[in-house]
Amino acid sequence: MAPLVPRSGDAVFASVERVNAELFTLTYGAMVRQLLTDLEEVEEVNKQLDQMGYNIGIRLIDEFLAKSNVSRCVDFKESADVIAKVYLDFRQWKELLCDVMNLK
Repeated sequence: MAPLVPRSGDAVFASVERVNAELFTLTYGAMVRQLLTDLEEVEEVNKQLDQMGYNIGIRLIDEFLAKSNVSRCVDFKESADVIAKVYLDFRQWKELLCDVMNLK
């Protein structure tokens, strides 16, 4: 049986602090520029950015699980479905539909 999800994506979105898009863009650009200066190899910069993205994703899911009272999921597919349908259903991405596929 699928877990009951007490909060919709809109409710979670309403409770999250927001950052100005221009500030975010400038900060991210400055960080990428600094990585390019420090590492000098584009492949290394891409590896660092990939690792940073992974870590950010882990923190987002941890925050979601801490703030929403989602019941325990039975398996990994059910967990991924709950995350895809609730947490990723923010207002700014309304046209984005999330489906979990090809889990082994």
